[in-house]
Amino acid sequence: MSKIKKTAIVIGIMGLGAAVLGGTQYAMKATSTPEFCVSCHSMTHPQAEWEGSVHFSNRKGIRAECSDCHVPQDGLHYVKAKVMALKDVWHTFVTNKLPDQEAYEAHRLEMAQRVWADMKENDSMTCRSCHSFEAMVISDQKEAAQKMHKLAQETNQTCIDCHKGIAHFMPDIEVDSAASLGELTKHAAEFNANDKTLYSLVMNNAQMTAGGSARLLPFAELQNWREDGDNIVATVHGWQQAGAESVVYMDLGKRIMVALLGDEEKGKVNVMKTVFDEVTASDWKEINFEVNLPKTAVTANLKALNDFGNNLNESHCSGCHSPIGADHYTANQWIGVVNSMKDRTSMSADDVRAVTIFLQRNAKDIKGSSH
Repeated sequence: MSKIKKTAIVIGIMGLGAAVLGGTQYAMKATSTPEFCVSCHSMTHPQAEWEGSVHFSNRKGIRAECSDCHVPQDGLHYVKAKVMALKDVWHTFVTNKLPDQEAYEAHRLEMAQRVWADMKENDSMTCRSCHSFEAMVISDQKEAAQKMHKLAQETNQTCIDCHKGIAHFMPDIEVDSAASLGELTKHAAEFNANDKTLYSLVMNNAQMTAGGSARLLPFAELQNWREDGDNIVATVHGWQQAGAESVVYMDLGKRIMVALLGDEEKGKVNVMKTVFDEVTASDWKEINFEVNLPKTAVTANLKALNDFGNNLNESHCSGCHSPIGADHYTANQWIGVVNSMKDRTSMSADDVRAVTIFLQRNAKDIKGSSH
């Protein structure tokens, strides 16, 4: 083969490669436009939601289009987004999975969870292409936003952990009605002689055998119990922080409330040992005390209590964002998180206590423990 032919073949291959590359680039860009995205009839529903959101129209005149949120700009995540988008073509033209608004709503939760998972995996890459902690003037934000953004930086959270339902409506998350407070009381006195630990169902007053009374919080654990007619006598274990002995906590340094004691009662406990905690820079006393309370105030069914707490989290925290998993924060961090959000919900004071303790008991620094 002559040198001229070889050169022509090389040039031809290079030209073909350039044409393929250019064509691929053009196709990738063309399929990222809003016009292309909404050309499928099933996308008219999210289009209307987007056009009514702050990402479409705002006082700063900045518009985030479909690809800005759904297609990462670089690397494997970009290729993955494009390949996964082929399923939309399949469902539109072959299976007709989303023929109308009713079908779209039926699959909204499934679709939303898939997008949330992808954003979580890539550390909210598309969000961060416009927003960054470095560019934020946090002091100019609302108090709740300041608190949450500072906490997000400290705990390495990603945007989608909290910011869901911004450009599209939040999906309806079914609530287990069996976990309502009325249903929870059906588990009162649900225990037998083989159960080692009983739990306080709701906040209630228990008589201390040493005199006075203690207000037990939901989930308070009762050990070494025995029956006494219609009542039980049991031991409550916990920790008191020096100088704040009226509150009994579940663990050393972990502010998961177990019981509240009056000025006289806080001295009627058995002190087992005193430990200095470096985190809180104070002494903590491990204590226990004995209480007498009605059988109907307790249960051995921890699952029922957890279902109730989870129900509160899912039903009251989904108005602004998807419910956050209990293991997302530490036990102590959950106190500030719930307090910053509770006024935006219709939860009663009892509900707030119950959901806080549920989240704390299943927090990332507690989960997997004996509790």
